[in-house]
Amino acid sequence: MALNEEVRLLREAPLFAGVAEAHLQVLAFSAGRFKLAAGDYLVRQGEQGDSAWLIRRGAAEAFHESAGRTRKVARLERGALVGELAMIARLPHRLSVRAISPLSGLRIDNGLFMRVCGEFPEFGQQVLHNLATHFSHSMGELQKVRELFSNARSFGQA
Repeated sequence: MALNEEVRLLREAPLFAGVAEAHLQVLAFSAGRFKLAAGDYLVRQGEQGDSAWLIRRGAAEAFHESAGRTRKVARLERGALVGELAMIARLPHRLSVRAISPLSGLRIDNGLFMRVCGEFPEFGQQVLHNLATHFSHSMGELQKVRELFSNARSFGQA
C-alpha cells in the first residue's frame, strides 16, 4: 500500500484529526507492519500494551471478557485504530481484538509516538487536544447516563 494511502487512513482516525500531513508521513513511514491470519489475536484484554494498530486490510472483532462471558463490542475494519491509550501511556488493553479475516496494517509503538511528539511538539499538542476533546465528550455522555439512573424509578415503585 502506498504511503499516501496510509497517511490518509491515519488522518481519518479521530486521534490524528487536524495533524499536519508531514507528521503523519513520518509516522506512517516509520511504523512497523503486521499481518495476522483469521483467528489470531491482535491484542488480549489485560495485556500490557505499548502500541496502536491501524487496520489497513481485513476485519477484526473487539470483545470484552468478564465472569466467564464474552461480549462483542465492535467490528473493526479498514481505518480502525486500536490501542491508542496503550501507545500513548502504555496502559493494559481493556478489550481483546481477534482477526476474523486475514488482517494487515501499521503498528505504532510508544517509542515512535514519543519521538514524533519530541521532534514536532505541535503534533503532540494536536493529539493531546484530540484526546482531551474525546474524553470531554465521553464524560458528558456518562453524566447523561448518571442523570437517567438518578431520575429513574425503582422497579418496585408504581
